[in-house]
Amino acid sequence: MKRNLKVLIIGAGTGGLALAQGLKAAGVAVDVYERDHSPTDRLQGYRLSISPAGCRALKACLPEAVYAKFIASAAKPSETVTFLDHRLNRLLRIDIPREEASDVANERPIGRLALRGVLLDGLGAIVHFGKKFVGFEDAPGGGVVARFDDGSTAAGDLIVGADGASSPVRSQLLPQAKRLDTGIVGISGKLALTSERRAAIPAPILRGPTLILGAKGRFMFANAVEYDKTERDGSPEPRRTPSPCDGLRGFEPERGLSGAERLAPNPEEYVMWAVSARREAFGTRLEALGGEALKVAALALVADWNPALRQMIEDSAAASVITFPVKTSTPVPPWPTRNVTLLGDALHNMTPFRGVGANTALRDAAALRAALIAVDRGERELLPALAAYERDMIDYGFRAVGVSLEMMRRVHADDAVSRAVAKLVFRAVDHIKPLQPIFIGRE
Repeated sequence: MKRNLKVLIIGAGTGGLALAQGLKAAGVAVDVYERDHSPTDRLQGYRLSISPAGCRALKACLPEAVYAKFIASAAKPSETVTFLDHRLNRLLRIDIPREEASDVANERPIGRLALRGVLLDGLGAIVHFGKKFVGFEDAPGGGVVARFDDGSTAAGDLIVGADGASSPVRSQLLPQAKRLDTGIVGISGKLALTSERRAAIPAPILRGPTLILGAKGRFMFANAVEYDKTERDGSPEPRRTPSPCDGLRGFEPERGLSGAERLAPNPEEYVMWAVSARREAFGTRLEALGGEALKVAALALVADWNPALRQMIEDSAAASVITFPVKTSTPVPPWPTRNVTLLGDALHNMTPFRGVGANTALRDAAALRAALIAVDRGERELLPALAAYERDMIDYGFRAVGVSLEMMRRVHADDAVSRAVAKLVFRAVDHIKPLQPIFIGRE
């Protein structure tokens, strides 16, 4: 017998919106509650790389037309993943194959906010902005009630905490689940691409994600975001497909600008870069610094690096430069299942050094969608279905956390022996082709 399930999702991020799309398409009643007051309130963050596994999860969750808009909104796929030393000597290059006939077998780079726009398409009144979750409680006669800071409430059969690394849902459900500061701090920025700048950028960065290992545990990541070109009036321009998401697509965060100025009519092409090291290597408290001072701190960290890398930092707009502490979740065993569960960073938050956080959240969304559809159709009971989802999600989610943490340690090795071992590993993988897809987490 059909259950007529009602699902409350807290958080309108990548995983929460993908789940909402999947449930809505299957006829399951769902509402999303987001603390932001609009889709463009928080414009921090740059590109995501949606892996083939992430594409499969999105295709499982999204209606065909919305999935097509995701494909159309994606930037040019990466050709390679490259590891270099700070003199630009090659340590490892992995070629990424292209499957021209498949929409799920390729990596799809996309801006965070562009993806949010795609995932909001068609959800309409299902998504409630300006709703800051403050707690949950059992409802009389079963079910669960979500409470918000404006005094309002919402009742349903299930709450899904998809509310990010600092999840208030997790704090109440699993107060023992902690996040740890790894001691690594990063500075990131964005370099707008022009013809002149493109010519000066190291070639591997224009071909795909580039990881650069320096001395004393210092590290840099860089990747270009470019779009396929079409001839228009004799000049190349980024490809752009009109859609109902046009108010969101085609722009990336540019701090210090007004909302209108941040909504560019065409996709912006740029190089995203980040430098990171142990906190003490910067010699100052980065959180207190503005964009210009952060650029100075980043340049000091890479003072003896290849000039082309330093130039990217120097030429970046100060308004785009931010700092971030690198944190990681700690594994938790399965807990007594109830009608509140978690998804994505709300449980298995991980460092950015393997680039799989968003893809793992999408895997959660696809798995939870399938479980909840079965419950709604009366094929499964709610708590056993949630218990099975949680058990699997804890297993693969925290395995991804561990792999990401190990990569962070490897690229920040700060003694000569550890750095030598790390470089030896990269060079070995460079020569052993079957290891390469596993090494970069391409599923």
